[in-house]
Amino acid sequence: MEINHERLVQVLCVAEALGVLQDPVQRPRRQHWVHPMNDERKTSRRFSKFYNDIRLYEEKFFLYYRMSVKSFDELLKKVRDDISKRHTPWRNPLSAEERLTITLR
Repeated sequence: MEINHERLVQVLCVAEALGVLQDPVQRPRRQHWVHPMNDERKTSRRFSKFYNDIRLYEEKFFLYYRMSVKSFDELLKKVRDDISKRHTPWRNPLSAEERLTITLR
């Protein structure tokens, strides 16, 4: 079956003129560049406190990360350059430790 492109364009133009075609779904405008909940992470430093504390208890670290502190450090050393982001005047990125934690959890 051969498609008549000229006829197809005519049908689409008529459908558009009659309002039969739906408007494409538009994404809602972004309300925040960084959500206020996440904006507080700079000042609260919850992750860094948690991370430094859990490293002191190897058993808890192993239960949480499913690997030893030494293994985590070796893995982090291998992937740090690939998962690190640049600091910019507009935002501070997540640390490589936090990114790896999110990935593993």
